[in-house]
Amino acid sequence: MNDTELNATVQKGLDLLDMGKAKQAIVLFEEYLNGNKNLPDSWFYLGDALAEDGRLDDAIARYREGLKLAPEDADALTTLGDMLLEAGNHKESLVCYKKVLAIDPKDADALVSIGLVHNSQDRSEDAISAFKQALELEPENVFALNALGDSLYGQGDVDGAIAAFTKSVELDPKDPAAHFNLGELYYDLEELEEAEDSCLEAVRCDPTYSMAYLTLGGICMDQDRTADAIAHFEHYLTYEKSAQAIDMIAEVKAVIEGLKEELKG
Repeated sequence: MNDTELNATVQKGLDLLDMGKAKQAIVLFEEYLNGNKNLPDSWFYLGDALAEDGRLDDAIARYREGLKLAPEDADALTTLGDMLLEAGNHKESLVCYKKVLAIDPKDADALVSIGLVHNSQDRSEDAISAFKQALELEPENVFALNALGDSLYGQGDVDGAIAAFTKSVELDPKDPAAHFNLGELYYDLEELEEAEDSCLEAVRCDPTYSMAYLTLGGICMDQDRTADAIAHFEHYLTYEKSAQAIDMIAEVKAVIEGLKEELKG
């Protein structure tokens, strides 16, 4: 198999992942790995596909193998750290992020990731400190601003959280996550009009941003706008295909059925 064929194989696998066909991508990347075990990326491609299919432990194992071949691959270390954090392995995820920071002490995103681990360990002050360090390196880092906003809100600093999220939106008005975070905050504060505006902006930026539809559905339910709530929840089901969301998907389906019965009654 020549380089052109290899590249075509990889691209086909990536295209399958983009289409949400993780199982088909896994088959392709397993075949690719069998012939290219000396290439770190062959392990990482398969790991990505396995993670997308919800097989997190298998994905982590593949990334570990790839990193044996490329121990200073900062992107792979970051991805492994993210997977470990999702799996609840805070200690090892922190090791990964600290390795990234050692490779590049000015990597603001690594500091944000370290802060997210601290947050998961209920070490809010350490998390906020890490986010602020990241912003000292990159004052316009939207990732850091969103994370800081979450932490500040968790600490009861509503004004600080709004300021962080608002600045994030101003810096990157096309980032759906920034609008969604602001919308979620307003929703928690029961400021429903502002919450709806922000979440609608999130889906205008990215119509596939599934989480925003959940909040929009909740807002409409709170306002007895049953038909609108159903429409938003159905949009959520259209776009949310993650294996990790299987319980939420089932719950939303049940809510939709209940709301439809309401309309009939």
